[in-house]
Amino acid sequence: MSHETAVGVSRRQFMRRAGLAAGLTTAGLGIDGIVAAGRAPAYTTGTSLHFLLWRNFAPPADPEILRQSTEWGRQNRVTVKVEQIPPNDIPARAAVAMETGQGPDIIQSFHNWQNQYARALVDVTDICTALESKYGGFIDYAKAHATLDGRFTGVPHTIVPQVYVVRRSYLKAAGTPGWPKTWDELRREGKKWKAAGHPIGQTLGQTVGDAPAFTYPYVWSYGAAERDEKGRVVIGGRPMLEALKFFKALWHEAMDPAGVGWDDISNNRAFLSGAIAATNNAPSIYLTASNQLILDAKNEPLVDDIAHVPNPAGPAGVFHYHYTQQLAIPRYSKNVPAAKDFIRWLMERDQFAKYLRRSQAYHAAALTSYMKDPMWEMFPALSPYRDHLLEGRHLGWKGPADARAAQVVQHYVLIEMLGNVAT
Repeated sequence: MSHETAVGVSRRQFMRRAGLAAGLTTAGLGIDGIVAAGRAPAYTTGTSLHFLLWRNFAPPADPEILRQSTEWGRQNRVTVKVEQIPPNDIPARAAVAMETGQGPDIIQSFHNWQNQYARALVDVTDICTALESKYGGFIDYAKAHATLDGRFTGVPHTIVPQVYVVRRSYLKAAGTPGWPKTWDELRREGKKWKAAGHPIGQTLGQTVGDAPAFTYPYVWSYGAAERDEKGRVVIGGRPMLEALKFFKALWHEAMDPAGVGWDDISNNRAFLSGAIAATNNAPSIYLTASNQLILDAKNEPLVDDIAHVPNPAGPAGVFHYHYTQQLAIPRYSKNVPAAKDFIRWLMERDQFAKYLRRSQAYHAAALTSYMKDPMWEMFPALSPYRDHLLEGRHLGWKGPADARAAQVVQHYVLIEMLGNVAT
């Protein structure tokens, strides 16, 4: 039995421990924070993190990420500043930060944007391999978007899945027996819907989500691609020409011409107002209709008239594009260890599952184990988003999801191609 155990602590030992506890409390963590963290904080007084991410299309997700950031900061005596901006503003902010070598400690990246700045980003392979080992690996295209030259340039966080959102009653009124299985069928049936005053509403503006989520799988379904398996540019081949030729007819016969100027909000508004019969979109339309108790023209709940269905098939089959979101740490950050620990904590199931559920299944997880998460049973109407999640491809497919593929999507090259054909 030690002396300390037998007779208690000495005066010197007591004063040392009392001083440590007082210092931690003064630093802002407090006894409760130490207990909650299960350890003494690892960071010096004054440590701070600046976390830049989007303003979410699933509003309940925003207060949850703020709550989690505050909780981790309190436990670790780190000030976490969460800055949320429109998603279309993130690329410019990221570019300025990389150019000047100063800015946020953690930047949310969409698609594979961050691969343009791979050399300026911290290697987070250690975080990602640990997550893969614990939670069953990442969905393949999410991993492709987060890696370059064999290392992770960002931590795959969430996926925003996209399928078609449809008004059942509009299709029925036009005599359409079911959702078209091919683009040819969609053109034929969509012509009826447009004649009845409810065209297909497709976003083709310079916007981060709905435009690429439609454009990429559409051209893939014709066998078209930016590059082939060897990385050779093939965008000008016959499959792309066939895709553009058909799209011109599809657009003029079945789609709303205003879509060339739409952003990611425009088609939501058009659908919720009853102006369009269908649109390729994330779960946000359904969630808005449900959360706001929107009624249709018959004063019935709009959600009862909404169906979620897969993309039609082209000559090469059915394809989807679900855009990914990564968390990247710039090398200029003075608080890389804290940033990495914060991301690790966010990705643990206790936090991450709660974030997904608070987002009401607007997000899917990049980790495969969450395909079976109870979240999907909480929102059964959104299960088609899960069911078609694995049908996605990465940007640049059939080639790599590298910096060139990131530049193509960030500069809206394919979207502009279709937009020019439409107008």
